[in-house]
Amino acid sequence: MRNPTRLSLLLSTLILSATAGAATPVEQADALFAPYAKADAPGCAVSAWRDGKLLMEKGYGAASLEHEVAIDAHRTVFDIGSASKQFTAAAILLLVQDGKLKLDDDIRRHLPQLPDYGVKITVDHLLRHTSGLRDYLILMNLGGVARGDVSTNADALAAIARQQGLNFQPGSAYSYSNTGYLLLARIVEKTSGKSLAEFSRTRIFEPLGMQDTRVLDDHETVVPHRASAYVPTGPSSFAQLMSTWEHTGDGAVQSTVADLAKWDANFYQPKVGGAWMVEQLQATGQLNDGTPLSYARGLMVDRYKGMDIVYHGGAFVGYKAELMRLPKLKLGVAVLCNRPDLDPASLARKVADFYAAGDYPAAAAAAAEPQAVALADPARYAGVYWNVREGMLRRVEAQDGKLWYTGPGIKQELLPVGEGRFVRDPKRTAKPATITERTLVIERPGEPAARFERVTAAAVTPDQLALVAGAYDSAELNVTITLKLKDGKLWMSIPRFDEQPLAPVFADAYGTGGLVVRLERDGSGKITGMVAYGGRANGMKLVRRG
Repeated sequence: MRNPTRLSLLLSTLILSATAGAATPVEQADALFAPYAKADAPGCAVSAWRDGKLLMEKGYGAASLEHEVAIDAHRTVFDIGSASKQFTAAAILLLVQDGKLKLDDDIRRHLPQLPDYGVKITVDHLLRHTSGLRDYLILMNLGGVARGDVSTNADALAAIARQQGLNFQPGSAYSYSNTGYLLLARIVEKTSGKSLAEFSRTRIFEPLGMQDTRVLDDHETVVPHRASAYVPTGPSSFAQLMSTWEHTGDGAVQSTVADLAKWDANFYQPKVGGAWMVEQLQATGQLNDGTPLSYARGLMVDRYKGMDIVYHGGAFVGYKAELMRLPKLKLGVAVLCNRPDLDPASLARKVADFYAAGDYPAAAAAAAEPQAVALADPARYAGVYWNVREGMLRRVEAQDGKLWYTGPGIKQELLPVGEGRFVRDPKRTAKPATITERTLVIERPGEPAARFERVTAAAVTPDQLALVAGAYDSAELNVTITLKLKDGKLWMSIPRFDEQPLAPVFADAYGTGGLVVRLERDGSGKITGMVAYGGRANGMKLVRRG
């Protein structure tokens, strides 16, 4: 008979050895964020919680390079960018509960200074990004307002009020628009008699014990424990990337990962707004034709590895943020960063995976991993593509044997899963794309697909470019944009910005960055003006002088 004591010791040793070989979720997170855990570089604060229990809360990197202060996960404050929108939506819903307004109110009832476009735009259109209003951030940039300027809500409202048209008829399409949420903040002020900052403090943040959270509406305010934001300027060097804009509603919430966990808890045991507000925040919308949307009210609702996921990201100057939850698991993750070259959305999902890997449906988890196939000629799919309805120019580029979908601030791998069929951004979520000889179709779960036509730049001589050069005035943008010929190329000048080269993209159309301008001509072919397209702001007219 074997010695039972010896056998027991042997089994214990084997169990301990197996346990020692498996990294814990916190150790996995440490490895994931190790590249940013440097005392001389900005980084991120990360927190994860489940069913009200804190799982991890750690800081990686520096909150201040100037003062050599490390990120304290519990106390360091970050600007959370567009993740702020859920708090603006919550403020609106609280006012609906108070009987101060209705979701189907015409916004001009509360903001009569806005233009009358002959159609009703409702409060709910603003909440769901279906209003058709042009994005004010693009309008202000084209109007010569720079990041370093002091710009107020009144300035932004003036830019919105100058617009003579919409991107589309309200409710007929979805287009993410910061304008909607800036106007919602103004509606909060008009109906409550308090600024969004004060209303949010007394009705949301204080009741939930979010003591380090605020809406920042004055750039000179000292925010205790706030991280500075930076942008890389070299392999190991950084420059500050901050802003003096004072716009609220679409952003401006300053918070910590610890406070965001308290907000997340309100979705399970609501202290603020009750079950109705929580339900309304997460209730997805639809277009006039019944097309369902993933956007709810200040939150995105989608599927991730076979489960519902509720989330919203944010990016402003050098700050980036992601707050997500898997409601079925009561699992939440917040990642707040003070550098713009990171992807907190992907990082947050990986942290969630560390804690939930065994909880995902096996079939769904396997299906989420697309398998690449070899293409006979990847370069045949490369080209320039134009979406006329949404005013977007995108490129498919072949680099190092891979295909990339690129645009302003976008570079996503196109993983081939068949000839002409691709998965976009496979490391984050499987979004299909189809490319033919003439078209590019990008599927966007929860909103209509984006359809592009392949375009080819027409040959334009310097003499022809000289005819395009001139001054173009826009009442909508309150600016004069100058085009001039230099070294055989066309250059665009907007007051207070560096000159940008305008390259031909197709007949009578020129582009730079995220902007495309299309020439307008009279019956004789003479150039009379141009129309600007910025993706989220389209159709702005400019009239040529002389």
